[in-house]
Amino acid sequence: MKQDQWTAEEYREFLRTGREPVRAAAPTCCQPAKPSGVSLEDDPPKRNKYGNRKTVVDGLKFDSKHEAEVYQALSARLRAGELKCIWRQVRFDLGGGPNASEDSRYAYYADFVTVDQENRVTVIDAKSEATRQNRTYINKKKEVLAVWGLEIEEM
Repeated sequence: MKQDQWTAEEYREFLRTGREPVRAAAPTCCQPAKPSGVSLEDDPPKRNKYGNRKTVVDGLKFDSKHEAEVYQALSARLRAGELKCIWRQVRFDLGGGPNASEDSRYAYYADFVTVDQENRVTVIDAKSEATRQNRTYINKKKEVLAVWGLEIEEM
């Protein structure tokens, strides 16, 4: 691009950085221009694999309406004194070898972990019938039992 074609702002940027301005190429027949007045933000949100919808309850974000309902049921049990505490999104490390980095280790994230008045730990997952049949979930459920000795309760 020639200097006499630069705008004043492009020239100031050139003086500041020493780099020539880069302009976006005009749309070609293969790259149609987006109609004016339409932005990328107007595109509808992508549908989740199982059709779940993000939900907010008590200021907490949940991945599905069902998970939020399970949380509300557990919260009621906590208020009634049946449970001592509830934890959300607890990570259970399932291995990956002795030299595996933290990022490459295989893990299972439980939706909820509760402790009752007798100090019994319960791992709870909010699962639909479709996700209960997911092969990855089934394998991780078996590994949690084998590695941690904890049975996952599905709601």
